[in-house]
Amino acid sequence: MLGISHLLISGTTTALFLGTAEPSVILSGAIAGLLPDIDTSLSPAGRMFPWIAAIFESKQGHRGASHSLLASALIASTCYAATFFFPWFLPYASAITIGFSFGWFADVFTQGGVEMFWPVHLLCVCPGNRNLRLRTGSNGEYIVLAFLIAIALTIFSVNSHGGLFTQFNRLIASPSGVVHLYNEQGDTHKIIATIQGVRSSDRAKIEGKFLLVQQSGNNGFIVLSDGKLYKASNEPDAQILIENITADVGDTAVTSIESVNLDDEPINTVLTKFSRSGALVFVSGQLTSDDIDTTTIPHDPYQFQSIKASKESYTLEAAPLEQVLSVIGDEFGTGVLQVRSINSTVNTQGSRGDGEQGRWGAGGQGSRGERVMGNLVKDD
Repeated sequence: MLGISHLLISGTTTALFLGTAEPSVILSGAIAGLLPDIDTSLSPAGRMFPWIAAIFESKQGHRGASHSLLASALIASTCYAATFFFPWFLPYASAITIGFSFGWFADVFTQGGVEMFWPVHLLCVCPGNRNLRLRTGSNGEYIVLAFLIAIALTIFSVNSHGGLFTQFNRLIASPSGVVHLYNEQGDTHKIIATIQGVRSSDRAKIEGKFLLVQQSGNNGFIVLSDGKLYKASNEPDAQILIENITADVGDTAVTSIESVNLDDEPINTVLTKFSRSGALVFVSGQLTSDDIDTTTIPHDPYQFQSIKASKESYTLEAAPLEQVLSVIGDEFGTGVLQVRSINSTVNTQGSRGDGEQGRWGAGGQGSRGERVMGNLVKDD
């Protein structure tokens, strides 16, 4: 089988099994697919390491020990053992193991077959009809190559857009698919949710794109649009009742969560340090305080109430930092807060100077004249 065939087979299976579109990981698997042919000096691996190829050629024929389950086990053991010392190597260990194994397994479909169970000299070949097996450089192999290229491009495209699970859930518009994507990619990227539903207060139609801030409740989400927060779910306290929801991976952004303890300290002094350029910052947790005036807490029935107050405490859920500082910043509080920062590598949000965090959407008009939330817009 041609070297390019091994590269494509091993690279494609690596991308498929690992669900990755990372070029370095896929390339590692693809190159590993060439290694089984180190048992012949005519192969790319054999020409790169001729002394190793010479040892194999002097001891046995082509497609023997290096084309076996034992060889795959040795490669896997070596690679995964290395991850104990170099944890970052784990995806590459998986890629090399997969690429190597499928590299030699592809030769099962050639004229000569392989000794899969070496050192038992049992030839494994498929199909049984010799005329249907692939010949190196034949028209049949080039046809297979064309199919492999098409399959590889499809897999790379699917993986770069969240993987098969995400694509499937995009078709059925399932909240569980959004949760899966958020859990998988939310720490390194913005997750953009496309929501179709109704506004709970007046049943106005909602259709647009929102920045997913965090999960809330059972398959619910706190989302941001035009600097305003909404809870999107099918729970009674939601502002947006979801009919369909899908999600896509957006721009690169690192999400970090820091815990802050307050012991009868001014809230403003403790939290001001988290106000960072280019970052969206949200605060959650509970604080006790003296003489709380609940009438000072703003409440818009069309938006998510991220700050709630009782006579003895404040409860915050995904409260924008600017709002926390302006509403209760002068108070003294005791408790534990979690500060979530979504920090873009490239500052596409910017500051508008009016207290809103970014310009996520301008809204629009529905078919009946009502305002529609969503329609995400970014500043370049």
